[in-house]
Amino acid sequence: MKEIIKLILKYHFTIIFILLEALSFSLIVLHNNYQRTVFSGYTTSFFSTISAVVTEIDDYLYLKVANEKLVAENTNLRNQIEKLKVICELAQADTLWKKIDSTDAAYVFKTADIVNAGFNKTKNYITIDKGSDDGIQPEMAVCSSEGVIGVVERVSKHYAKVLPLINTNLRVSAKIQKNGYYGSLQWDGNDYRYSYLNDIPFHVNAMVGDTIVTSGFSTIFPEGRLIGFVESVNKETANFLSIKVKLATDFKRILDVYVIAHTKRQEQRQLENESYE
Repeated sequence: MKEIIKLILKYHFTIIFILLEALSFSLIVLHNNYQRTVFSGYTTSFFSTISAVVTEIDDYLYLKVANEKLVAENTNLRNQIEKLKVICELAQADTLWKKIDSTDAAYVFKTADIVNAGFNKTKNYITIDKGSDDGIQPEMAVCSSEGVIGVVERVSKHYAKVLPLINTNLRVSAKIQKNGYYGSLQWDGNDYRYSYLNDIPFHVNAMVGDTIVTSGFSTIFPEGRLIGFVESVNKETANFLSIKVKLATDFKRILDVYVIAHTKRQEQRQLENESYE
């Protein structure tokens, strides 16, 4: 209390001056129509600006929640699409009486959030917040709403490590959507925005802008998942094209992903690995 009194005594002339200025200003505004109108206009404009800024900040903070809801809805829709595919196949086979459940779908989708990532090396990685307790296993596909992300490499109980397309150790079977010619997509370790589709025969008609998607020739990715678009075509080699692909996924901005489980992977692998005498 003593300190406050000392402060008032020390600056009492300044305080009195400010109070008198405020009193004078209020008297001018209250007793003059023009000044009152101008002051009211400035006040309204000021508080409108403050309100707009607060609204924009609130909308920005809500984006995270809205985005999570959209990802969850998108994942649910993808699961429904897989079930519908099964229903259509059964209808064609005239066995519509068969019960449809999640195990009948070839692929099941599960949402996840990215909790860590490293994109400054040639052996880049992503960590997601879903693990073995959530049904995540190695060699499951990982995608986003933009396109292919990568493949699950290792899992713990609550987390999984993902090899993204921008890891030089990862190869993905990809094809040119318009003609079906497929090859191996692999990153060269340079620009994170681009990868390269190799092993495409020299005679194939590949043009800038062509869409590159997953081929489906693996037990990991479903067919037709967007990877990117042809940026350039190198025809200098004798037998195969080297196609530069601009990746659809911006790895510097992704937050939410979904993991794709191939429910019939073990059955397919067991059949392919069987040896016959």
